[in-house]
Amino acid sequence: MIKKLTLVLAIIALPLLTTLPTYADCGDTKTHLISCDSSTGTGSLGALISITLTVMSVLIGIVAVGGLAYAGVIYASARDDQTKVDEAKRIIRNIVIGIVLYGFTIAIISWLIPDSVISTPEPSPSTSVSPSVSITPSQSPTAN
Repeated sequence: MIKKLTLVLAIIALPLLTTLPTYADCGDTKTHLISCDSSTGTGSLGALISITLTVMSVLIGIVAVGGLAYAGVIYASARDDQTKVDEAKRIIRNIVIGIVLYGFTIAIISWLIPDSVISTPEPSPSTSVSPSVSITPSQSPTAN
């Protein structure tokens, strides 16, 4: 069974590995998955952390939804068995605690490395802000 699973994963991974992007220069280092905008390569660490957190967020979301579905099935099939009800509640509690702790982890990393994990998009130059209009005393309307 494990040999078949390994073969299937190898068949799936082989085309993905052959289509990876080419190397890019990032300062003095050639990078494979991360491109940087500067000649020093300081943006690479933030990009790597951002990619890692994105992948982890997706995986944690999938595991959390699967765990909640599993706990729901246990809870629904418990009927009068109090141990199954307690097990389902324990699973749901642990999933919620895990999601909250992961949120705190992202907040701490964002605090330690600002503007690299959760970045706000820069406004494009095409967006214009209308200038404010002020009335000088010589232009103020007079009452007759």
